[in-house]
Amino acid sequence: MNYLKTFIEDSKYYDPKNIEVKTILKNVNLKGKTVLDIGAGIGRLSFPLAKYAKKIVVLDQDKRLKSYFKKHKKENIEFVNQKAEEYLKDNEKFDIILLAWPTFDFQFLDLIKNAMHKSSIFVFITCDNNSDYETIINKLDTGKGFDHDISNKQKFMEILPKKFNILIKEKIKTEYIYPNEKEAFRIIKSSMTLWFDTKFNKKVDEKLLGIINNHKKGNKIKFGEEIYFYLSKLK
Repeated sequence: MNYLKTFIEDSKYYDPKNIEVKTILKNVNLKGKTVLDIGAGIGRLSFPLAKYAKKIVVLDQDKRLKSYFKKHKKENIEFVNQKAEEYLKDNEKFDIILLAWPTFDFQFLDLIKNAMHKSSIFVFITCDNNSDYETIINKLDTGKGFDHDISNKQKFMEILPKKFNILIKEKIKTEYIYPNEKEAFRIIKSSMTLWFDTKFNKKVDEKLLGIINNHKKGNKIKFGEEIYFYLSKLK
């Protein structure tokens, strides 16, 4: 499986109305600001936000992303291929720190605090695992799911207000919209294989096709997402 191709395709039909980006822009003034995007993946948020920010440091440890950022170079985006815990120890300060859809490492919170100055803003975004799209893996009933992630996420969200002043906490609604059943099946199957190491066979294929059919709206396939959006400052 081509990791980079699957990553790109997984993002292709997500949030076509750019609700996440619009929510950030609505609540954070990026003009003249430096931004650190931790675990940025292919820069799904960094590239559109770069139109407004002075500079964005895109931080991701996965070496498979290097070729993507080399190909899509942008003057005010710097790709750093390093672990967050190593990079953040340098204590460089940023105006805005973005942590979106992360795996949950609790040491990040103290490291993020060290990378903030008095007026810095910390933006945290994560999905609600009860959303339409997120429940696909449980409905496939292959033994892999979000149980460990849900437990860590809950603890992470409980710790947040102890470490930061929460300015905004809200839920926003986004969605995946696929042009047809065939494309939805192909991309979701690849994504589930990549993220959960799901083993597909005829029975699992049929389950996925049934789930997709239940989300048909006209000619398109739509899965809803609910997103937690936090805006914080240092205490």
